[in-house]
Amino acid sequence: MKRIICSLLAVLLALSALSIVTFASDDVVYISYNKGNNSNDGLSDATPKKSLGAASSNGAFGVISDGGTMVISEKLYFGDNYTWNATAATTLTANYGGKDYKNASPASNPASGVLKIKPGCTLTVKSDLTLDDLILFSEGSKDTIVVTNGATLTITDKIVTMSKSTYNFNIVVESGAKAVINGGTYSSITGNGEIITGKNVTVSKQSLMENTGAYAYISYNAGNNSNDGLSDASPKQGLGAVDGNGVVGILKNGGTLVISGKMYVGSSYTWNTKGKVTITANYGGKDYKNTEPANNPASGVMKLKPASTFTVASDITLDDMILFQENAQCTIVVASGATFTVNENVITMSNKEHFMNVVVAKGGKAVINGGTFSSVSGDGEIVIGAKAKVLGEAQEVVKEEPPKREIIACFVDYNNGNNANMGESADKAVKTYSDGVFKRMAVGGTVVVSGKSSIGGNYDMPILVKPVTFTSVYNGVDYRGEEECQFCLADNAYLTIASDVKFENICLLREKGANTVKVTNGATLTVADTTTFKSLAADGKHYSLVVEKGATAILSAEAQKQFVISGEGTILTYTDGYSELFDKHLGASTIVELTIGNATAFVNGVSTKLDAAPINRNNRTMLPVRFLANAFGVSNDGIKWDAATRTATLTNSSTTIVITIDKPSMTVNGQSVALDSPAIIESNRTYLPVRAIANALGVSNDNIVWDGATSTATLVK
Repeated sequence: MKRIICSLLAVLLALSALSIVTFASDDVVYISYNKGNNSNDGLSDATPKKSLGAASSNGAFGVISDGGTMVISEKLYFGDNYTWNATAATTLTANYGGKDYKNASPASNPASGVLKIKPGCTLTVKSDLTLDDLILFSEGSKDTIVVTNGATLTITDKIVTMSKSTYNFNIVVESGAKAVINGGTYSSITGNGEIITGKNVTVSKQSLMENTGAYAYISYNAGNNSNDGLSDASPKQGLGAVDGNGVVGILKNGGTLVISGKMYVGSSYTWNTKGKVTITANYGGKDYKNTEPANNPASGVMKLKPASTFTVASDITLDDMILFQENAQCTIVVASGATFTVNENVITMSNKEHFMNVVVAKGGKAVINGGTFSSVSGDGEIVIGAKAKVLGEAQEVVKEEPPKREIIACFVDYNNGNNANMGESADKAVKTYSDGVFKRMAVGGTVVVSGKSSIGGNYDMPILVKPVTFTSVYNGVDYRGEEECQFCLADNAYLTIASDVKFENICLLREKGANTVKVTNGATLTVADTTTFKSLAADGKHYSLVVEKGATAILSAEAQKQFVISGEGTILTYTDGYSELFDKHLGASTIVELTIGNATAFVNGVSTKLDAAPINRNNRTMLPVRFLANAFGVSNDGIKWDAATRTATLTNSSTTIVITIDKPSMTVNGQSVALDSPAIIESNRTYLPVRAIANALGVSNDNIVWDGATSTATLVK
């Protein structure tokens, strides 16, 4: 969902960037789950701490939140999911000061020098962590260590791994993270980050297969969607939807898709699951790849319908499989927020001179480590490995089909158009969308409705890299004088919009049957106040508009009257000014405007009354705590005030900020951050420094704009 919220920070003119406070990492703390007590000082094996706690607590982590060494003199037990986030590198060990605390007996529950996690829980590593000379004990299935972006997990060759069952730890290395594993046995070591394993490392393939989550088999020729999809003897036939009976229904939360035969995507398709998925043809000890015949490989192969688009809207990795380009050019589009990875062991084949195109939208990422592609382009992040090959621009070789190319405008006229046209003018308009407009406008642009524009039946508009504008006014020509110049859906048709769409200077028509437009996948639908509405239905009503959670609709006042609106998404009122802001900050989720001394702020162009106006203190803009937190994703439930310590804690799904009145620093996810202006209390109101809090909640300095003439600040997230 691409929402825009405006937030005003005032007098940001002289605000300087925040600096991170760094500390020495030579602190030491001892821990013993059974023998320790958090009232101890933790400075020796005679006075160990009992548990970790948080950086601000009296547990062991409070002693070494700035990095150092944690000595496991007995047991370190993670009783729930835990996030390790220190300000400097930390080492966990059971051998320190000349004492080796490791005791591997009994085998079912080692006595000391041991780290273990409650079965099914996860240790998330967000800062550099080394496991050295200790026992890593798996007490049950699915114990996991996740290494996140920017962090490095190092496991030395002195590690001792033990397990109460056939399972060992899973290690997941996310994109941007690194794991250096020199010893031990693990059920799995996976992920898109950098993984370095030493010769003394063992990965249990059987456990790997059982522990990596959901899996499903697919075979287009031999499968059936009524099968359970859990073996190569009962594979699914097609992908389907997350709530359908195809393989995606099994993998909606992530997992492994095994191509035991052929995976055939029979039309343009958008892949969008909640978790990461690996697509492979080598699983459970079986390699299903068969590259013969060369013009149509027999198995272990993924192929798309000629000239279709496969949109990657959530993280996908292609691994040890065949990617086959058949006939007319196919395209893989990587949407914003998604990562598409092609491993070195992927085989790319084609029965033409060209291979697939990859287009990476802004905010998306493609890591191409193997295979051959006609082109890899776009505004997103692109990483090309040494073993990958990119030929250059794609070559269209199917003469009877219109060439697919990026154009900024395409004319459509259902009554007079022809899909053999290129759509570059009203007299050369295309007829339809699937085989017309979106075969020519592959990345977004302007759809000029110069006659009747009709979408017949249910239609999922493809996810495009750039926004799409529908209009009947283009290059100074107004086509709205034509009686049938309008955008409409066939009776009872259902249109799904999954990328940003705008209607302006156009007539939206509802004929006799019911029509529904659904906005999904975080998309934004904008209906400008130059849009008109017409209904031929007996009830006089217009479209039913469903705005899903995470999606946004920016609607003119008339559109809000005409549409029957439902869903959990965000509805904003259209204004020219905020439309321009949205266009400028494509991909923004929040825009807020505030003015010094003015108790009225604007959120998404809608006025909001503050309990106190923003103030300027020491050339720094200060805002009331609750409004600032709410504006950037912290609910009222996530705002806590401790009167005894004069400390405010702000918490959302990804960030915890602890800030104390008059203190020159705050903590963000346990990491100390210096403040150039501390929080203050004035007139019984708690005021927070805008830039510091905004930065901590994801607003970059580039998106903080100060207007000195009006003493107004605009914040874009």
